[in-house]
Amino acid sequence: MKKILMLFIVASMALSCKSSKEATAVAATNEKSVEKKLQQTWILENLNGKTISEKDFASFPKVQLTPSNFSGSTGCNAIKGNLLSKGEGKIQFLDLTSETKKCDAKKESEFLQLLRTTSGYSIENNKLYLSNQFGLTMSFKKG
Repeated sequence: MKKILMLFIVASMALSCKSSKEATAVAATNEKSVEKKLQQTWILENLNGKTISEKDFASFPKVQLTPSNFSGSTGCNAIKGNLLSKGEGKIQFLDLTSETKKCDAKKESEFLQLLRTTSGYSIENNKLYLSNQFGLTMSFKKG
């Protein structure tokens, strides 16, 4: 009886390790790098339907997108993190970190929150449009 039990435990462990490795491989395959046309610097123009001005930020926020990461500025603080693309028109800004310098940027926290909740994008006429579950949140021009 003990031999059967041990055999069952060993078999279960072997199968669980194999399925875990397969799941990781499938997840890595599904998580694609962002499209080539996104991989550049974008400067914020519009936030929640309103054109931004120098009164809103110390300088205009920007994001530099690479195949799997992003960096940039909130207009005052440096930001960085990881990008995840789940196919055409879908993107997420993950693990977003920001410096914590005191700034006179009224819209900085709104900008960061919208980046964190971004789930989609489109590019039209050299402009990047980001959206979340509620709709369009920001637009950027090429930098």
